[in-house]
Amino acid sequence: MSDNWVSVKEFSQITGMDLETIHGMITRKEINFKERDGVIYIDTEQGSKLIVPVAMRSLAKSGKSTESVNINFVEKTIATILNLHEKVVASKDETVSVLKEENMFLKEALISIQEILEDERKNLRVLTEQLDNCQEELKFVKKKYKLMWGKVIEDYKPKSKF
Repeated sequence: MSDNWVSVKEFSQITGMDLETIHGMITRKEINFKERDGVIYIDTEQGSKLIVPVAMRSLAKSGKSTESVNINFVEKTIATILNLHEKVVASKDETVSVLKEENMFLKEALISIQEILEDERKNLRVLTEQLDNCQEELKFVKKKYKLMWGKVIEDYKPKSKF
């Protein structure tokens, strides 16, 4: 949605008006609205201009009419508050999307690290098997060497005459 449109619920929360009053204004076409995907959105600029006269009437009824209230100031204040609300919602959505992207990146990195770990474990198993085979072969060569040269070494030793 553009910067000036909010849902009926948000408009109700911001203005303090109940939903029945807002729907009555919509049916009387006192307020600009549009419906998208089953949700009714209200134009905040035009809606704030309608709220100000209602607020002025309620001030007059409450006996505070002696206070001078600048209607333009109130309209601009409400429009500013609504625009700030829009910006906060937009930044919240942006933050959520950034965090989702970061989580996906971290998830992919974790999966990649797990794959690398599995490959390293396989390499370790292969190297351990090769080491065991080399040790067995070394034992065999030592036995063979002893059998072949053991007799020669014993015969070569000088015999003591004692």
